[in-house]
Amino acid sequence: MIGHVSALLVGHLATGSLFVTAMLALANTLPPAFMRFCVASSAGAAAFAALVDTAPLRPAWLAVALVGALWYAMLRFRSPGPIVSGLAGVIALATPVAFVVRAADSDAALQAAGSATSSLLLGAVTVTMILGHWYLVDTSLSIAPLRSGARWLWAAVFLRVGVVGLVLAYGGFEILRVHRLADIIFSTTGLFFFFRSVMGLAAPLLLAGLIWQTVKIRSTQSATGLLYVALILVLFGELVSQFLLVTTGFPL
Repeated sequence: MIGHVSALLVGHLATGSLFVTAMLALANTLPPAFMRFCVASSAGAAAFAALVDTAPLRPAWLAVALVGALWYAMLRFRSPGPIVSGLAGVIALATPVAFVVRAADSDAALQAAGSATSSLLLGAVTVTMILGHWYLVDTSLSIAPLRSGARWLWAAVFLRVGVVGLVLAYGGFEILRVHRLADIIFSTTGLFFFFRSVMGLAAPLLLAGLIWQTVKIRSTQSATGLLYVALILVLFGELVSQFLLVTTGFPL
C-alpha cells in the first residue's frame, strides 16, 4: 500500500507539473532552462511512480513519462510551438484520469475529478514555486508568468475544495463515519481527514490569497517564500488524501 500511495502522490505531481508548465507556456514567454527543468523533473517523477506503483495505473505513469521525455527532447533540440506544448500538457493530465475512469468500480466521475484536481493543485504550487526562484537569477523576467502561476494556484485550490465537498455530499461522511463534529475524535479516518482538510485545503486557500497579494506588488521573494510553505502543506494534504483514497475508495 505504501508504494501505491507514494506513486499516486508522485504521479499526480508529475502530471500536474507538466500540465501547468504547458498552460504557462501558452500564455507567457518562459525561460527555456525553466521549461527544460520542469519537464525533465516531471518525466523523472512519472518514471519513479511507474517503478513503485502496481497495476492498473503503472501504464499511465509510463505514458506520462514518455510524453515528458519527448517534450524534453523537443525543448533540447528545437523550440516547440505553444500549441505542441499545450497538447503535451493536456495529454499528460488526461492519461491517468482515463486510466482511473477505466479502473473505477463506481463513482467514476468523482474518481476522475479527484485525480485531475489533485494533479492540478500539486502541479500549480510546485511549478509556481520553481518559477519564483527564477526571478533570483533572471531579474529581467516579466512578472506576468508568476502572476499566471498564482492564478492557476487560486483555481486549483478552489477546484480541489469543490471536489472534496462533492465527495462528502455523495457518501463521504458515511465512509468517514462522521455524523457530527465530535465523531472526528472517535473515527480514525475522520481524524485523518480533519488534518488533511486543515493543512491541505484551508491553509493553502489562505496562502493562495497571500501569494496573489505579494505578486501584485511584485514582491517575488516574499511570494516564493509563501509558495514554499504552501508546497509543504499541499504535499502533506495530498499524501493523506491518497492514503484515504486507497483505504476508503473515495477521493477525499
